Amino acid sequence: MSNKIQAIVLAGGKGTRLAPLTDNCPKSIVPVNGKPMMVYVLEHLKKHGITNVAVAVSHLGQMIEDLLGDGSDFGMQISYVREPEPMGTGGWSQLINWNDLDDHFLVLNSDNLFWIDVEAFMNRNRELNATATIAAIEIDADKYLEYELCLHDKEKRRLINYVDRTECKPYLQVNSKVFVSSGWYVMTPKVKDLIPRQNPISNEADIWPLLDKSDKDLGFYHATEPWFDSGTHERLERVAEFIKNNPDL
Repeated sequence: MSNKIQAIVLAGGKGTRLAPLTDNCPKSIVPVNGKPMMVYVLEHLKKHGITNVAVAVSHLGQMIEDLLGDGSDFGMQISYVREPEPMGTGGWSQLINWNDLDDHFLVLNSDNLFWIDVEAFMNRNRELNATATIAAIEIDADKYLEYELCLHDKEKRRLINYVDRTECKPYLQVNSKVFVSSGWYVMTPKVKDLIPRQNPISNEADIWPLLDKSDKDLGFYHATEPWFDSGTHERLERVAEFIKNNPDL
């Protein structure tokens, strides 16, 4: 088992759109077909050799800690980044001990169920010697919801522009398909010097735009595996049906 943290799983969200399921339960452990959502995420990470994980908690965080414990029940080592108050999706960056992180580590949302090839994703970052790499999903432009767009080079290996969701409309009007952020990233400790000290702070609205504007090399990874945003009741039902029909994933 690795001595360094290989992944930071973000689990501080309230999940207000999933009420009443989240009235007394953190969004990340809402059950999907009887299993807490977070457990699917951890099982997938473990399957791909990620065994040392830090979970960023805030809202009802003790319930998550009570469920996961130290990770031994999952064959993992789990530690916690405890936000005293909700700090946004980038809150981990203000609290983590950067010396504890692996040379290439994952940052991912616990409410996006994603069967990505983790090794291939992380290897893209290593091959490019990139500061960070984003996993992007290709969708039909007319099905766009509220995600950030990822513009890539001709070879689909490097990120050349990260477009905030508030500025996406012009791209949606001229493209039939677009790439959106999956909420999964590979980062290196080199990002530390680019991240401001602030609270709240967002991966999507603060950290990635700063990386995009820097002179750092950023990787792009076209992920084709099943991906689900489970932030609404309709989307949660969709992922539950998918898991039911694909028990061997």
